[in-house]
Amino acid sequence: MIANRVKEKLRAGETCVGVFATIPSPAIVEIIGYAGFDFVIIDMEHGIIDFESVENMVRAAEIHRLTSIVRVPEARESYILRALETGAHGVEVPHISDGEDASRVVEAVKYAPQGERGVSPYTRAAGYSSISPSEHFSRSNRETMTVLHIEGRRGVEKLEEIADVDGVDVLFAGPYDLSQSYGVPGDVDDPRVVYSMNKLIEVCGIRGRWPGTFAPNVERAKRWIKAGMKYLAYSVDSGIFYESLRDIIMRLRI
Repeated sequence: MIANRVKEKLRAGETCVGVFATIPSPAIVEIIGYAGFDFVIIDMEHGIIDFESVENMVRAAEIHRLTSIVRVPEARESYILRALETGAHGVEVPHISDGEDASRVVEAVKYAPQGERGVSPYTRAAGYSSISPSEHFSRSNRETMTVLHIEGRRGVEKLEEIADVDGVDVLFAGPYDLSQSYGVPGDVDDPRVVYSMNKLIEVCGIRGRWPGTFAPNVERAKRWIKAGMKYLAYSVDSGIFYESLRDIIMRLRI
């Protein structure tokens, strides 16, 4: 595992910007790296990416020193383990509702004494046994990131409890799922959604975690960075590709 540059930058007080990747292609990851982003979130929750694709996308990320994070389909220990065994720098876990959820995730992410991650020295993350187990365990516990998605009202109510779990790095506000939770799907400017996201920023500041969120465009991204978000996921590969093509064809037809 190469050094986690996003963790380094966050510790230095910098803001990091990444992209969600839903297209199962290492080339997409390379393009994101060439463009200069800090990280890529390989999205297994929405889309068709499988674990073999994840491993090859992680390889592509390493070429560009791009931090690779895998959004697993759900908070299942086996999903978290397999994602990390590809050599990814961390996981994003959806729909975290309380401290118990957060604790289970951290236990799956970290080796003892911080957690109970399954042990095998023969995975890509461990250099296929070329790295000593003790070095692999300590490096993984140091470099891996635990990103927890807060996407419902209960998660907002339990923010302090979730943030207090040792081993949590980023609390990630999912604006679209939050809007659905409040009964206004898609209305990410609803006052309750905005309040929830600002509350997350405040709690992270008090509890020593990094706040993160998603933004579909530059204007909204800048707004939330200014508000204090440090881990910003900008749009999705398929959406960026579509918008670029649409802009081209519209300008050509003028």
